[in-house]
Amino acid sequence: MKNCTRLIYSILLLLLPVIHVYSQISSAADTNILSRIEKNEPGSGDVTISQDIRVSNLIYNHIEQNKRKAGVPGYRIRIFNDIGSDARENSQKVKADFFDKFPDIPVYREYDNPYFKVYVGDFRTKIDAMKKFKRIKHYFPAAFIVPDEINYPSLEE
Repeated sequence: MKNCTRLIYSILLLLLPVIHVYSQISSAADTNILSRIEKNEPGSGDVTISQDIRVSNLIYNHIEQNKRKAGVPGYRIRIFNDIGSDARENSQKVKADFFDKFPDIPVYREYDNPYFKVYVGDFRTKIDAMKKFKRIKHYFPAAFIVPDEINYPSLEE
């Protein structure tokens, strides 16, 4: 009886990784671009993709890593950076002033001990940031472009 129980536990232990991988692949299939391509829709051709299970695992892991990220690499314009007793108030004033002048550009106020900083924009490329920078520099002479993790662009654009 003891050997039978051990055998059952051994089989379950061996099947556990297989079940885990299968569950990952089946849940990734919903969000996997390859499964969308293979869907048979009226009026379209048939596409069949044959791939190693390791490729499916890599795709799934990539999707999961992107879900955990807060944004994507890009650029912002820093318009304020100060330290001191009145830095908090000044950063709030600069943020409000910027929003009055440029309501279409997002504004972010951060506290990076001991500095208060105000960043603006979510630019994917430095060229995009430069286009807005010229106008912003006119009102905020201390502004400069910095690489940063930006919010995901909206799908409506």
